[in-house]
Amino acid sequence: MKSGLMKAAVSGLLLLLLSGCSFISDPVSLMTPPDLPADKATLMGAIKAQLPENSNIIRPRSDSGPSSIRVEDLNNDGVMEAVVFYKTPNEEVQIHGMLLQQQGNTWIKKLDFDGEGTVLESFDLTDITNDGMVDIVAGFSRGEENLQNGLVVYTFSGDSLEKVLQLPYTHFELTDLNGDDIQELTIVSLQKYELSFITTFQFDKNANQFIELAKLDLGQNVEKYYNIVSGQVAKGKEGIILDTSIVSNSSTSKLIVMEDGVLVDVLKEDGAFKMLPVDSQDIDGDGILEIGLIKTPIGWEDKPPNEIPYFQSYYQWDGKTHMASEKEGLKFVTQRYQDSENQFYLTFPSEWHNKVTVHPDSDKNRYLNFVRTDTGDTVAEVKFFSLPEWEDAKDEWNVLVRKKDQVIGYKGEFKLTRNDKKNNSDVAPIERKGK
Repeated sequence: MKSGLMKAAVSGLLLLLLSGCSFISDPVSLMTPPDLPADKATLMGAIKAQLPENSNIIRPRSDSGPSSIRVEDLNNDGVMEAVVFYKTPNEEVQIHGMLLQQQGNTWIKKLDFDGEGTVLESFDLTDITNDGMVDIVAGFSRGEENLQNGLVVYTFSGDSLEKVLQLPYTHFELTDLNGDDIQELTIVSLQKYELSFITTFQFDKNANQFIELAKLDLGQNVEKYYNIVSGQVAKGKEGIILDTSIVSNSSTSKLIVMEDGVLVDVLKEDGAFKMLPVDSQDIDGDGILEIGLIKTPIGWEDKPPNEIPYFQSYYQWDGKTHMASEKEGLKFVTQRYQDSENQFYLTFPSEWHNKVTVHPDSDKNRYLNFVRTDTGDTVAEVKFFSLPEWEDAKDEWNVLVRKKDQVIGYKGEFKLTRNDKKNNSDVAPIERKGK
C-alpha cells in the first residue's frame, strides 16, 4: 500500500472504528518525576493549570508503570518537551494530547492535539521515523475487544505536530526484523476467525513516508492472540512469537522472522500445538525467547484432561530449521509446573527432564506430590489448606501463597516460586523481551 492512498484509506477506516465508550482515569499522584532540574511539582502544576474543566489525565491501558507523563527532547534542539494525554468525556473528541516545553524552571504549553477513539491503549516516545528526532507513537481504541485499534505516529517540528502515519491494528511492535539496524513498525491485524496477517513497515526518508517491507497471511482459524513477544528468537536473529488461541482453550504458536525481505513462520503447522495456553518468554534469562508447550506428566496419560497437572516445557529455535518442531529445530531448555490459576510454579533442573512426575494419587486442586520417576522419592509437595487447617499444619509447611480464605503451602527438596506476574487475558501492544 503506498503513501497517499494508504493514509486516506486508513484515516477513513479509523473514523469508522473509533468512537463512543469509557476509560478508567489515571491518578495524577502516581506521576514519576522527570530526570530534569525542574521539580515534578512544577511540571504537574503547569499541566493542571492548562487542563480543560471536567478533564482528567490518563495513562495507557497497556502500561503498568506509574508515570502518565513522558519527558524527552522531541526535536533534538536541546529543549525538553513533556507529553501527556488527557480525556474530556463529555466532548465529541474525548482523548487529547498536551505538549509542553521547558523554559528555565517553568513549563509552557506549546500545543494541544487530538487523539482517536475513547481509550488510550499505548503511548511511546521513540524515533520510529529514523531521523534522529523522537516521535510520539500512540495506540487508541473504542474499548471493545473484537474491534481494530488505531495507531498514530506524530512528529514534532518545534512549532507544530504532524501525523505521519495512521493505521488500524490489533497489536504492534517496534522491531528490526531485517537486521539493518533501522527501526521498523510491525503490525498484527486480526478479525476473529476471518483473517489475520502481520505487516512490517519502515520509514523511507527519500519518499518521506512509511513503506510496506513485507506482509504474511496468518490464516483464518485465529480466535485471538493471548501473548505476543518480540526480540531475539535465536542467536543474532530477531523475530516475533505469537501465542494463538484457535479452538476453545487449545492454542498454538507462530514464530515469525524475516528472511531475504520475506516474513516467514518457521514452525511446522502443528509444531507448537498445546491443549492449554502457555506464554512464550525468555524463561532462562539468556536473552533469547523460548516457545512454551504443554506436556502430560509420566503416569497421567490415561487420566481425564481436566484432572491432569500438566507440565510446561520450553524450547528454543535453532535459528535455521524451517517447519521446526520438537523432533527437529526446537531444542529443549527447561520444564516447570505452573498451577492452573497461575499462582505459583516449580522449575525443574534441565537434567531432570522426563525424570520428575506427579504421583498418580495427587489432586492438582488439593495436594501435589512431585516425585522422581526412577526412585519414586518425593522432591516437593504442595498442599491447599483452609485457614483452620493451616493453623494446625503451619509448623511443618512453608507459606507459598496466602489468600483471604486459603493458604497454599509447600515443602521438599526444591523451592517453589510465587507467580506475581499479572495475568492478562489479552495483550495490547506487544511486550518486547529478549534484547
